[in-house]
Amino acid sequence: MVYLGGEKVFRGSKEQAAYDKSFAGKYQKLLKKNHFFYFGLPFMLSIVAGSIYLQKFTSVKWEKYDEKYRQLNEEEMLSMIENKREFDKKKDFYRLQGFSNDDYEIVRVKRKKEDEPVW
Repeated sequence: MVYLGGEKVFRGSKEQAAYDKSFAGKYQKLLKKNHFFYFGLPFMLSIVAGSIYLQKFTSVKWEKYDEKYRQLNEEEMLSMIENKREFDKKKDFYRLQGFSNDDYEIVRVKRKKEDEPVW
């Protein structure tokens, strides 16, 4: 068997007869007669079969996604509201700054007389 230019294969008459009897030779003849029926249709069927086969995996993926981002029902929302802590801007500011209310208090500094605005 000799390859000529990468396109056509030269075979002797005995080699060609043996090739024609093989599965590859029979398939190639059928493929030349009806390209879609022997190549396109099996390809599309394999894509559809793969999609059906992988459907279980994708359903598990979307179920996990739905579980993560599902809507809260009314009871869960009410329980979240009941369990929330009191909020005070001043206390939270001091808490985040690392101060305690007893140690630090904001006091306005008295201005000098000449700094007072005169209307």
